[in-house]
Amino acid sequence: KQWYQRRVAITAGGQLAVISLDGSNKTYEIHSKPIKSIGYIKQYKENEKQKHLLVTSSLDQNLSFVAVDDTECTSLYTLKGHTETVNCCAVSPSTEQVASGSWDTHLKVWSTSLNEPCDSDPRSKRKKNAGSPQSALLRTPLLTLGGHTQAVTGVCWKDNSQLITSSCDMSVKIWDTQLMSCARTITVTSSLQSVAWSDRSQLIATGSSDKYVRLFDPRGSSGTIVHSTLQGHDMWVSCVKWSPSSDVEMVSGSYDGRTLLWDIRSPRSHLAVISTHEDKVLCCDWLEGRVISGGADSKLHISNL
Repeated sequence: KQWYQRRVAITAGGQLAVISLDGSNKTYEIHSKPIKSIGYIKQYKENEKQKHLLVTSSLDQNLSFVAVDDTECTSLYTLKGHTETVNCCAVSPSTEQVASGSWDTHLKVWSTSLNEPCDSDPRSKRKKNAGSPQSALLRTPLLTLGGHTQAVTGVCWKDNSQLITSSCDMSVKIWDTQLMSCARTITVTSSLQSVAWSDRSQLIATGSSDKYVRLFDPRGSSGTIVHSTLQGHDMWVSCVKWSPSSDVEMVSGSYDGRTLLWDIRSPRSHLAVISTHEDKVLCCDWLEGRVISGGADSKLHISNL
């Protein structure tokens, strides 16, 4: 899911569903296999028409840049380079780059420019609103980084030149895209499912298969630099998101079907429990003080706190 203006875009199989808060919705087929993640890049104008540029990643091993407006959805670029499922993607603070992580253990960085050379058919041959995955121009990565030994499960930007990844290999890595190398590795004791960075608190949050949310301070000098461990979930923690307006509040979602609201100053006691899903919680986020979550029950919930 990803909010833009008063709409939300969610994934359903290989399709992108664009839903307005008034209840209307449209569905577009983007990938040949289920979509794993989605990110909002920017708003831009084309032929006097306002469009929204999104990025999606999929089990089909590709990412896609998609332009959405009030009437149509166009697949602009197919990003090829990964050799396994692309689990996650994240847009840089400048919106000039996108990072992606895959089951192939690699991290890749892509340009979001709409004016770069490509390796496919002319722009005029793109299909709009087709009943099958849309044809698009091909794009290759700017940069490929290797270092994880198992699947990359989460990625986020620390700033415009540093990235943070989580992996099933029980590690968090901080990458420097200018030096094209791993700047730091933080080792943990369980497989990691998600990662998030807070500019406010300067902490890294991770969700893991041992049901805990862990916070790390990368400014520390020790090997693991664990800041605190948040205990409250009963199963895998699939997603973590920091509040955009607070340096101490965050949410986490879990396979136990619950979304928990935390004040990190009280790691053993969550502030609230949101039990709106009938199955695993797969993603969570914030919107204007509210929490939104998507689950394996095929439902998207918006919760007032």
